[in-house]
Amino acid sequence: MFRKFYFTVLIAFLIFNSDLKAQVELRSSYELLDESQEKDALIEHWKTVITFERSKNEGMPVVKETDLCRVVPLQNNSVMRHYFTSSHKQITHYKFYTCSGRKSIKPVIGDSYAPGIFQSDSKYYYFSRNIKPSDQYGKFEVKSTTDDLRFYTRTYMADLKLFTVKREVEVLVPAWLDMKVKLYHTDHTDLTCEVDSLPEGNIRYRYTAGNLNAPFQSDYFTGYANVHPHLLFLYNKFRTGNGEWKPILENVDQLYKWYKEMRGPEQYDLEKFKAISSDVVLGAFNQLDSIKKVFYWVQDKIRYIAFEQGIDGFRPQNALSVYENKYGDCKGMSNLLKAMLTSLGYDARLAWLGTQDLPYTYKEPSIAVDNHMICVLYQGKRKYYLDATEKYLKLGETASRINGKEILIENGNNFVIDTVRRSEEDISEESYNYELELKGNNLRGKLKFQLQGEAKRHFYMSLSQFSRSDQEKNVRELLCQEDNLLMDSLGALPATFDRDSNLNLTGRILKNNALKQIADERFIGIANLMPEINFEIDTSKSRHVRFAQVINQSNETTLEIPESMELCYLPKPLVFEFDNAFYRMEYLLDGNLVKFKSHLYIPYEIYKQEQIKDLAKLFDYQHKARKQKIVLKEK
Repeated sequence: MFRKFYFTVLIAFLIFNSDLKAQVELRSSYELLDESQEKDALIEHWKTVITFERSKNEGMPVVKETDLCRVVPLQNNSVMRHYFTSSHKQITHYKFYTCSGRKSIKPVIGDSYAPGIFQSDSKYYYFSRNIKPSDQYGKFEVKSTTDDLRFYTRTYMADLKLFTVKREVEVLVPAWLDMKVKLYHTDHTDLTCEVDSLPEGNIRYRYTAGNLNAPFQSDYFTGYANVHPHLLFLYNKFRTGNGEWKPILENVDQLYKWYKEMRGPEQYDLEKFKAISSDVVLGAFNQLDSIKKVFYWVQDKIRYIAFEQGIDGFRPQNALSVYENKYGDCKGMSNLLKAMLTSLGYDARLAWLGTQDLPYTYKEPSIAVDNHMICVLYQGKRKYYLDATEKYLKLGETASRINGKEILIENGNNFVIDTVRRSEEDISEESYNYELELKGNNLRGKLKFQLQGEAKRHFYMSLSQFSRSDQEKNVRELLCQEDNLLMDSLGALPATFDRDSNLNLTGRILKNNALKQIADERFIGIANLMPEINFEIDTSKSRHVRFAQVINQSNETTLEIPESMELCYLPKPLVFEFDNAFYRMEYLLDGNLVKFKSHLYIPYEIYKQEQIKDLAKLFDYQHKARKQKIVLKEK
């Protein structure tokens, strides 16, 4: 009896000691986390197994995914996971374990987006469970099925929230499936790939990586696919049970054919749309003016609403429904544009493309390549890229998010692959011109403020959020951010937001007590009157940065020196450049005029971690330049 008791106590001690040792080893992973990481928990081990099965009706193969994720709580005893489903992907099984065994768990299921006019098939499954400290970890086992492998496009290596100590992805490719896996953004990741030949011609790919950081999200976030390591699945063909090989998406021809199939037959009632469009273009001077009226009408009258019900958002809404409902997604709005322009006799076509959030080209025939649709108009020798989801967009302009991207344009049973290019006149610029003079200790003068291109469009979008009575107040606040700077008067804001002309505003400014005296010298700053772009980001946490648009900000300021004073000192020129970004400023003396010029330019590009410090330094140079003073003294 004693020996039995002793043996039981010994086993219990060994188990406890083993658990305690494992707990210490697991929690020591906390030391791997840097300041950018979520520290409530980490993923100690995450394995995804991907297999493929033939469908019962010999249609597109099915994807089975088993996700095993072991989460270690660090600062509390809560562990949680998110999983997402769609019209093609469903969760079929889930379990939850701790080191002491299986525990009950139920997910909270909801729409991926807030309820309202937005509609989507995507749903989230949120699993959360508090565990005892002695349980050490929570292990989630979730199985899902995607009923058409074309919709299973990629798998990310890193978690989107938690630090991952060890990550495994296993892809079991049967002999009857011809596919390949393409890796993205693994340069700075310790990733290995093992390929094993299995019986009957099957192949297993095993990808392993460790110490993966979750993405740090900020106002300058570039999108997951652009920068984070992931696997892109490219499916060529599959063999049916009777030995016949069927194509999936071997090339862009088959991708285009599938897009056309998803779009369905064109069902435009051109007579009805001709009556609608004729009213819209009433009073147009010429063909170009007619095109503008249609394009601007759809921008203004049709509310952009993401609508992704059915086939994961690949089937466009009917053009007439979009017109009658007065809302639509990018596909529906493009469909409406095509219907209206075609009814007037123009050559308008639908086109698919991926925005700058995606790194892929049509060399990778996958539905992951595209996430957007626009209408392309052929007019004479010119093509117009009509994206009605971009409010206040001028005909001929393109937004930064699609500029430079490949585009697949319909051409009957064929297609055209093109690249979206901005016109030469589509330059985004924000410019300030001050003509200043001293009246005693006060600084007075005229301001001319001009916006063009994307800078103007973003300005209009911001103003449109305010009532007409509040718009002037907000413009004054924008132009007078510096302390003690006041707007004496401001020219009338445009009654309508004119897309076809630059925005020009004039006003008079006043800065009281601008001239400071120390001994017999007078100090005044004229470089800090224009609004400053504040680059507020933690360079130790951010690994990739991209601004919402091109930054192209220039300033030309003149200060008339009073006859009673003379110039003692002008700040020296300052230039900081890296890659295609720069900040330049200089002071010049021309007679009794001090002239200040500055130019800040940052392209719409992704800046990697090694470039972010240079980006921060560029803004630091600008900030220091704004604080520099001119020195005067009495004659």
